[in-house]
Parts: sequence; structure tokens; C-alpha cells
Amino acid sequence: MSVSGFLLFPGQGAQVVGMARDVVEAGGHAAALFEEASEILGFDLGDMVFNGDDATLAQTENCQPALLTASIAILETLRERVGINITGAAGLSLGEYTALVALDAIDFADAVRLVRKRGELMEAAGRGKDSTMATILGLDNDVVEKVCREASAAGLGVVVPANYNSPGQLVISGERPAVEKASELAKEAGAKRALLLNVSAAFHSPVMQSAQVGLREALAEVPLREPSAKFVNNADAKVLKDPEAIRESLSRQVVSSVCWEQSCNLILGEGDATFFEIGPGKVCQGLMKRINRDASVTSISTLEDIEALAL
Repeated sequence: MSVSGFLLFPGQGAQVVGMARDVVEAGGHAAALFEEASEILGFDLGDMVFNGDDATLAQTENCQPALLTASIAILETLRERVGINITGAAGLSLGEYTALVALDAIDFADAVRLVRKRGELMEAAGRGKDSTMATILGLDNDVVEKVCREASAAGLGVVVPANYNSPGQLVISGERPAVEKASELAKEAGAKRALLLNVSAAFHSPVMQSAQVGLREALAEVPLREPSAKFVNNADAKVLKDPEAIRESLSRQVVSSVCWEQSCNLILGEGDATFFEIGPGKVCQGLMKRINRDASVTSISTLEDIEALAL
């Protein structure tokens, strides 16, 4: 027996201590993946993920390779125990790299090195800068875009839309005074909530420009191949096949908006209707249900989830 569907991979924030422990303990390729990642990183990734603390795991440079490795370990266990025909893949921010590994567009080892470097670059780009992010709930996208423009024009710094998550849920990012001003304007415009996030930097904004430069250099050293199935990118919500277009998109993604709502609408519009979220949590499932409640999304984060598919 095997299953068939479009894969969705979570991004930073979905991580949890203990993720993928059961698939590693079950044997198979999952354990070897953690061993390979540990060798690349120079520390015991499994120990940090399975026995560490939330704060250490949440550090950007740790979280990114940990989440990628855990998600691929879960996917490989699914392949071994059930089998899967992948019709395409997409991932939230960091999840794009996991999606490209799943589609054989990038080697796992290269992806681990890249996301570790990406995390370090993103952390460094935000260091010493008073920047933040905020979630705006209950407004149309064009209204949030307008308040970002107004706040930026007020001379308080830059603030931009960072994550188009789902209808009525948009995350903004930038210099703290501008984000706070945009949040105030959003409330005045009728937002249900404007919640400042506990993040280390303003991701997916111009604050990350130095990270983009470093990431572009790192990406230039990594072989990329045409994906084995449909790959939808974050920065433009387009299907990308050309490795050089993918390379450029990945470097641009750290300073541009994550067009997740638009990506999901594109995928649904092209006829994909069965989805599997691979990795910890159910963020992608929740967002997809808000975008289109008729979509079928199965979250797979444990060995039990995998075995349920075989019944």
C-alpha cells in the first residue's frame, strides 16, 4: 500500500523537544539522518532535539537544521513503512528547504549545511537592531499593506508584510517603532488583534538584507537539480523548475514576504486536493483549512500517524 499527495512542510516555530524521537527509535533511515546531520553540524543533534531544552532548540541556528532533519526523518519513515507518491511540495519559509530535499532537488547534507548557515546569518542580521514582528488578525490583506505603507511613511523605520498566512491572518515585520505604529493603525482599521511576537529579529523584511547577501554566496556553492515533482516557492507563489530560479528565490526569500496563502490557492487551483503535512505540529493543516475548508490535509508527525495510514 502507498499514499499519494502534495507535501507541506512547517517552518520555524513548529519545533518541539522530542520531535521525531519515535521514528528514530523505530530504526530505519531516520536514525542515520540524525547521525549524518550531527556529523555535519559538529554536535549531537539528536541529543539536543530529544533531550534538550526549548530555549536552545528555539535558537534560529539550531532550530533550522533540527526541524529540517526531523521532518525528513518522518518522511523517510513514511516512505519505508507505507510508501508515498509525491505529487508536489511546498514549505513555510524554512520548510522550502525541506520540500526541496523531499523532491530530490538538493541533497540532505547540503540542505543541513545551508539552513544552519541561514540561521546564523538571520540571527546575525538582526543582532543589535531594534526590530520585531506582529500578527494582524481580522483584516484584508490590502488593508494591512496600506497600514504598513502609512507606518513606514511616518519616519519610524520600515515595516512590511512578512507572512501571508491565511485570510484574515497576516504577519508584519520590521523596525520596532514602525511595527508598533502599524499595529496601532491596524487596530484603528478594525483588526481583531494586533499581537507583537516574541522573536529575535524582523524576519522576511529589509532588516535581513545582510543575511540575503551571505545566503546568496552559500547557495552559489550548492548543487541544485530540477525538482522531481511540482515545487511552489514562497517569494512569488509560483511553480519553479529551473535550479537557478530556485536558487535566486531562496536567497530573496529571507527579505521578501512568505506568500503562503497565495501558494496554497495556486496549488488548489491546479487540482491538488490531498495534502500531507510532514513534521511536528499542525500549522500547515490549520492554515490550509482556513484557506479552503474542503481541502484534505493529514498531519504526520509521529510513528502512530504513519501506521494509521497503513490500516
